[in-house]
Amino acid sequence: MKNTTGKKRLPIIVYELTLYFLILLSFSMKWCTDHFGNISMGEIIFTLNVPLKDAPDEYFLAYFVEAFLSSIAGYIAIRLLRIVLPKVIKKLPRFDIYLHFKLFKLRGRLHINNITHLFSKRRWILPTAWFVILIIITNINYQLFDYIKSSIQTSDFIENEFVDIEEIAVKFPEEKKNLICIYIESAETTFQDKENGGIFEESIIPEMTEIAKENISFSQSELLDGAAVAPGTGWTIAGLVAQTAGIPLKLYTKGDNRLGKFEFFLPGAVSIGEVLAEQGYHNFFMAGSKFTYGGRQEYFTQHGNYEIWDYLSAIEEGKIPEDYYVNWGFEDRKLYEYAKEKLLVLAKEEQPFNFSMLTVDTHANSGGNAICELCPDKFENLYAKAWSCASAQLADFIDWLQQQDFYDDTVIYISGDHSSMQGGFIEEYVYDKHNGSTERNVYNVFINSVVEPVETKNRKFTTLDFCPSILAALGVEIEGERIGLGTNLFSEEPTLPEKYGYEEMFEEMNKKSIFYNREILYP
Repeated sequence: MKNTTGKKRLPIIVYELTLYFLILLSFSMKWCTDHFGNISMGEIIFTLNVPLKDAPDEYFLAYFVEAFLSSIAGYIAIRLLRIVLPKVIKKLPRFDIYLHFKLFKLRGRLHINNITHLFSKRRWILPTAWFVILIIITNINYQLFDYIKSSIQTSDFIENEFVDIEEIAVKFPEEKKNLICIYIESAETTFQDKENGGIFEESIIPEMTEIAKENISFSQSELLDGAAVAPGTGWTIAGLVAQTAGIPLKLYTKGDNRLGKFEFFLPGAVSIGEVLAEQGYHNFFMAGSKFTYGGRQEYFTQHGNYEIWDYLSAIEEGKIPEDYYVNWGFEDRKLYEYAKEKLLVLAKEEQPFNFSMLTVDTHANSGGNAICELCPDKFENLYAKAWSCASAQLADFIDWLQQQDFYDDTVIYISGDHSSMQGGFIEEYVYDKHNGSTERNVYNVFINSVVEPVETKNRKFTTLDFCPSILAALGVEIEGERIGLGTNLFSEEPTLPEKYGYEEMFEEMNKKSIFYNREILYP
């Protein structure tokens, strides 16, 4: 006699695993929305393909508690419900529910006891419906269907509009200016007061607003309304690539060269770091986190031979103890002090310097970890408080720079790497969409620019346009005023959004580009 026990148990095991997977997926989506509200499907796919070992332990702990443990508790609850509910229903008085379907001229009778079939003979009804609902929610939150559609379709938009910096004339002035690039984590103009283009009655970044008003800041409107975020530029490494190379970060497609290895990071790209290195600049990048996360170190060392100084460097030099770890590494108040020390050293060198730094305190869900003694006790919300602190610290740093001997010979560029991902923060406020602009725009400022812009207001532009604009601010003459997909904002040349509009440009950028894969990813 054949043993059929194993065959009978297999469907049950598959069902139970499917049910648990759906529960885990549901809690995982909630965790993702709570911790990273404003993200794209492309970023989710990218993040799942890169090493996560250098991310803060708090994220892993939060996921373990909020998703993994919660899903186990949810599964146990459903198991108990499946045992208890049929017993309860059997004790209920027997009655029938008569249904009349006028549309089909049918009559039906549903007995209350038939509900138990959801957990027995018709057990797959529940997980099937659950899965469909998850797909709908994913599409609403992360535009899943648009992502799948764009991944299938191809476009020659990037090929037609891409300008290779190696194929155009780029002329530097005889007197080369130093460059300081300050990337403020998640800085967007939305955080200002309504009078200056934000959504708040009282700005949470007043000092940053004043810095923008006193210097050059490009805007979507008459107010201080910054740069739009194009597809493939909405997270840190993607934002840095966009602003230094004028291109989006589209996912790798070949299975034999996974993102986690980073043997060659965008080998066909040419960044302004490489251009400056050829002109004798000393490229230096400082960050208060582990710079290996997300491929940042590979990108900047392979494109410009940057000297990297990060959280691990601070430990090596004895700046912080080996077991010191706050948020993603160490606080911005320390970062600014270390930046001052390094800038004084770089300023003594005979060669011009390109100093970049990336803050971290205002990263999504920094919470109380980002609050220090410098933070004004002005807002109850911890994220708002972190931003008010970040704004004041940036202003103090700019004041310090203005007092240094190298200040007059230095162009300063300040920008957010992307718009904020803090879930639920912006959504708490009602705000109007400015005339012809996008809603979540990235903060930007140019200080000590060698050239004056033709127009700063009522522009349509993205963070891709900052790449040639940074060089232009240094006094560099760019043939055609275009690099990558970016346009020099100081010039009269229309940007791609001004030429095509945001909707058409973003739709085409989202599609698969054979040119991008062939010439930039795998040249």
